[in-house]
Amino acid sequence: MPRPFFQEEFTFTNPDGSRFQVVGSGNQHYAVFETLDGYTVIKNQQDGYYEYADLSADKTDLVPSGIRIGTLNVRSPQLVQHLRPSAGTAKIKALQAIGQLKGQPRWKIRREYRRNEIRRALMAGASSTPLASSITGDYVGLCLLIQFPDVSGTIAQDEVSNFCNQRGYSNNDNNGSVHDYFYDNSDGKLHYTNTVTAYYTAKHERSYYTDNSISYGSRARELIVEGLDLLKSQGFDFSQLSSDSEGYIYALNVFYAGDRVNNWAEGLWPHSWALAAPYEAAAGKRFSDYQITNMGNQLTLGTFCHENGHMICDFPDLYDYGYESTGVGHYCLMCYGGADNNPTQVCAYLKRKAGWTSRLTPITGCMTADVSAGKNDFYFYPNPKNVAEYFIIENRQQAGRDASLPDAGLAIWHVDELGSNNNEQMIPGQHYECSLEQADGRNDLEHGANAGDGEDLYEAILHAKFNDMTTPSSKWWDGTDSGLMIGEISDAGSIMTFSTAGEGEENSIVGTWHSVCVDWGCTGRVLKASPFTFCANGNWTYAYGGGRWIQVGNMVAWNFDNAPGLIYTANVNVNAMNGIMGYAKARLNLKGCFYALRQFPSTVRANIADESSDILGDVVIGPA
Repeated sequence: MPRPFFQEEFTFTNPDGSRFQVVGSGNQHYAVFETLDGYTVIKNQQDGYYEYADLSADKTDLVPSGIRIGTLNVRSPQLVQHLRPSAGTAKIKALQAIGQLKGQPRWKIRREYRRNEIRRALMAGASSTPLASSITGDYVGLCLLIQFPDVSGTIAQDEVSNFCNQRGYSNNDNNGSVHDYFYDNSDGKLHYTNTVTAYYTAKHERSYYTDNSISYGSRARELIVEGLDLLKSQGFDFSQLSSDSEGYIYALNVFYAGDRVNNWAEGLWPHSWALAAPYEAAAGKRFSDYQITNMGNQLTLGTFCHENGHMICDFPDLYDYGYESTGVGHYCLMCYGGADNNPTQVCAYLKRKAGWTSRLTPITGCMTADVSAGKNDFYFYPNPKNVAEYFIIENRQQAGRDASLPDAGLAIWHVDELGSNNNEQMIPGQHYECSLEQADGRNDLEHGANAGDGEDLYEAILHAKFNDMTTPSSKWWDGTDSGLMIGEISDAGSIMTFSTAGEGEENSIVGTWHSVCVDWGCTGRVLKASPFTFCANGNWTYAYGGGRWIQVGNMVAWNFDNAPGLIYTANVNVNAMNGIMGYAKARLNLKGCFYALRQFPSTVRANIADESSDILGDVVIGPA
């Protein structure tokens, strides 16, 4: 269970062997557990028994109440449901747990090196962020099988090999093998397989390694080193395993026989980290990063794929270690990631970083975009003043690998590669690395209300636009307007469309002249404005207030339906409209202001700046 969990059931065991069910949310660093009827539980470290939790005197932490689980009527006024420590306490405890494991995984070191490259690029005023090394081609990891003298392995080596490598694997309702998951997510660019060993029988019985009085993780690492020692003594060919530029083998996956018998963060509770010291396997090959989990009676993809997302791809966790928020919820493998046997896809942000895009289209003004689901087809809008910040858009549908998504539609991601998903504050200096712009504007993920719901993604029925004025908005993290204006989002489907505007969809006018001048003003007073030339896309496009261009025969009219108070409509001869077309660019005006578009003769160019009322051509007025 190294990956985070949300409202999942576990069985805890007391020193006398009594067992009880709990529901937990958290991760390997920090978690909160409740009885099935909602009372928070905590372990009394003095006697090892679980008790109902109480709040400390300063109301910041959970402490044992002195009442053991099951020994008191839960309706007693002494007990309160759903107790939680303060957010600050939770974060501190998560950091303490990380420190207890000691060391630093190689994937974190590689990732931090690249983050430092981004920092240097920012300082140098670079116009684009340095791309990470593409995770493509053939990668080979090691899957080490371990059993105990008193607990034998019950899942055959061949079955584990099929789970890791076989195309079309479907046992235990898994959607393919581990190889299939990464092959599909990478659009065929990554072939990741594992060499699966025969079972190694540990030196000691299982209870030696699950001893909860020993520092968490130490006996697990001891067990792993035992298994590697045997392979080394048998002349195992470690050269076949993929490694980084310093010879560190990317992936060591350890399965041990039997059930998970430890309680959270004790003994052999599943986790991932780094060995206490690098293990020299062969000349130029060494181990550091590992994941270890119990096999139980079946194998599922979720945890295995999440941890290899770290080890193979250097993907970060996109959940909150302190559990004050829920990160990106079920919308990415690197957070809660949906169902165990069919985890959801890697999000667009991380796919782009891994070099897995099939099409990356820059978002420009006056375009009509189409975006396919499940094809690594993304739209990209960068911050010209901050190479680490951008929006990236993808189409996610509740089918295939995304069958367990909470919603379907356009996922709009706001990325700051130097942010952290431990920071849910949503302010300039403290915000997520990768944020899902939740269409309903409630920010449930940042508030920890859920791991996703049916109003998070964009589609025509409920949430069809996203811009600097909407909630949520497309503003950059420093509060400035990004100018990203998305509208006319289609119904959710395998192919979705949306349109974009220039600087301000809400005050844009559509035209098709060779060149035009824009006059703007309020309450009938026309003011001077700079002329411009339209950009092109060749399509009639909606503009502000429900108005639109309508073509009838050889005439084109601006229709002000659903734009209250605006009554002027002008017709323009379509035969004269053989120029380029697009959106006017102008600043927002107060309510009641308008724009007048004036057609220039073909001999008059767009560098004419003087406002003039006697230039020939029809006038079309549009709302501000």
